[in-house]
Amino acid sequence: SEDRQVLEKMIAVMDGQASPRSVSLAPKEPARRGQALVEFALIVPLLFLLIVNAVNFGGFLFAWITIASAARAGGEYWALGSAAVATPTPATAAQVTTLVTNDISSLLGRSSLVVRVCKNNNSVVTCTGAGSLAPPADPEPATYISTTVDVTYTYQPPIPLWSFAKLGIQATLPPTTLHRRAVMRMLQ
Repeated sequence: SEDRQVLEKMIAVMDGQASPRSVSLAPKEPARRGQALVEFALIVPLLFLLIVNAVNFGGFLFAWITIASAARAGGEYWALGSAAVATPTPATAAQVTTLVTNDISSLLGRSSLVVRVCKNNNSVVTCTGAGSLAPPADPEPATYISTTVDVTYTYQPPIPLWSFAKLGIQATLPPTTLHRRAVMRMLQ
């Protein structure tokens, strides 16, 4: 019936029986002034929170991949150090630590980095660096030398928002400790 009334009004305007200004073709709607503003005000904080968390989660993934790559690169350098061109002597623990530290230079909060390198040579374990993580046992200690590179990093979100730590409520990712380990074996 509403469509019929709109059609009749449109025909009346076309025939010249009514003035276009005096006839409203749209059916009458209840007043909804300000509805869009209220909807916008409700959605903007949620959209802002979504964007902030997307940035923080992306930073977390970047840190996780960087830490894993640094640990792997340190282990490979230690295992293959003497086999590389222009390095006739095996790599030292200090060189491995420097390599790992340089690999994570793109991360924020580099001061939280802890690198622990261990060498297991015939069940004689020597470790350098902070941390208390024990290297895994080598199943064939007489044949191989096992090297372990442990990298620990505390991730701090780049955009921290409010949090209620006592209630366990956080608006974004909390600071998180990332740990990656690379174990390599090299011939004696």
